[in-house]
Amino acid sequence: MTHGSVCNDRHVSSTEAPTAGGVVDASAPGTGPHGPVPVGRWAYRAGLVVLGLQFVALIVLSVVTYRRYTLGIDFAIFNQAWSQIGTGHLDPMSTLHGYPFIESHFELLMWPLALLHPLVHSSFVLLVVQDVALVGTEVVTFTWVAALVRRSGLSTAWTAALLAGTLAVLVATPGLYTTVVEDFHFEAVATFFVVFAAYDLWSGRTRRLWVWVVLALLCGDVAGLYVLAVGLSGVVVRGRRREGLALVVVGVAWVGLITVLGDNQGSNFATGYAYLAGRTSLPGGLHGLALVAGGLATHPGRAVHLASHRVGTAVRYVLNGGAIGVASPWGFFVPLVVLGTSILQYDGVFIGLPFQNYVVVPFVAFGSVWFVVWVATRWRTRYRTALAVTAAVAALLIGVGSSAQRWPTALDFNASHGFVPGPTAAALGQVLARTPSDAEVAAPLATVGRFGQRPFVYVLVHQAGGPDPPIPVSARTVVVVVDPDIAPLLLSPTSSAGLVRDLERQGARVLVSSSGVTALLWHPSAGVTSFRIP
Repeated sequence: MTHGSVCNDRHVSSTEAPTAGGVVDASAPGTGPHGPVPVGRWAYRAGLVVLGLQFVALIVLSVVTYRRYTLGIDFAIFNQAWSQIGTGHLDPMSTLHGYPFIESHFELLMWPLALLHPLVHSSFVLLVVQDVALVGTEVVTFTWVAALVRRSGLSTAWTAALLAGTLAVLVATPGLYTTVVEDFHFEAVATFFVVFAAYDLWSGRTRRLWVWVVLALLCGDVAGLYVLAVGLSGVVVRGRRREGLALVVVGVAWVGLITVLGDNQGSNFATGYAYLAGRTSLPGGLHGLALVAGGLATHPGRAVHLASHRVGTAVRYVLNGGAIGVASPWGFFVPLVVLGTSILQYDGVFIGLPFQNYVVVPFVAFGSVWFVVWVATRWRTRYRTALAVTAAVAALLIGVGSSAQRWPTALDFNASHGFVPGPTAAALGQVLARTPSDAEVAAPLATVGRFGQRPFVYVLVHQAGGPDPPIPVSARTVVVVVDPDIAPLLLSPTSSAGLVRDLERQGARVLVSSSGVTALLWHPSAGVTSFRIP
């Protein structure tokens, strides 16, 4: 980072105030009423040490997740794209989606990320990148808070207290850990870039700001919403309106371009938001966006009715950040845009995904500190200290308390309600080791992730509300893996047993049978183009 120590930040801030009620002169950064302020510097460095230890813990958690094969369909999607691009297939087909990978979310950053493949063949690198992005987000948020408190001229006790509170809120957030163990997603990477962009927008570093914006947009269509939200924050902040408006335009244009290209199929735009226009599906491009906008304007009751059933889930993300941050310009618009678009999606899948909505937490956390500083530096002397203390304590208790309530279920992230048992993971490891590199693999949704590093990968899962579609046969060698004890609701033991019997009748032989896992090696007869789950 080029911002250096927060104690050397000499930008002028609207939160500066003369000495009074615990507030010192902010015109001389790095000094307090009695000279240097070592407590704030010490608290900041101690916080970085804590975040460093947390990074080590996240890497350990990722190692366990990877070695236990607790990686599902989303990891398989990115694993397949990463390995295919890294081996020279520059326009990979996502066989799990049924369309090219680029058409899912327009995640262009996968191409430069795939340059790591020739150096590190293991797809574990994707989890490391995600861990770096998540802890990097915390570091930038913590630095941003430290710079805010430093500029405000608050006393050293205030500085240490607010930094400690921010650190507690960030480290305690369960959504961060759920994101770590729930496959890999570019939303986590985009969050890092967007928070850095917001920090630079706030501090006036407008040139470097656009580096982070471009990198964020390369993470796909969802990142365009993040940029739009940060831009709205800038629009309402004095001195940042021009840059904020530019970010709004760029965010809207990016999402619009991806929609026109039809490269946002993973966002389920065509059917997920069609009800807002009174339709069952939407046309592509600007016409679809116009229909949604028109439906919202003329029939807002549709959106209100659906949102009323999901607002509780959205509130939890806000609470994790300290809640009162929504009263600040920096903590209001990101939740509004990100949670708003998730709530309005018809089947409600997005609002329940921490990796997509985690971006709310750092902005609300910063906003909570901003609100405390605003109270401490703006209100009358005899009231502001009490009000600021109350606000700070409330934000800390709300954030940490809300996180504590969610921790018992923080790692219940898939149908198996936990990590794949060790013996089962060992059996899956045997299957992967014995699977030819050119073989097609069909595996259950909950554990297909590690098998994604090949051209043809498919998922075995029951489709709700209709017959299961056939599984294509795309290679001369097919490996079919069933582990019904891991996710029985996704693929029942009865269906698994029936599939094994059907394939054995067609000449498949058992590759591995251990700890509930059965894997078959099958050379389909000429003319066989698919098979079905019984």
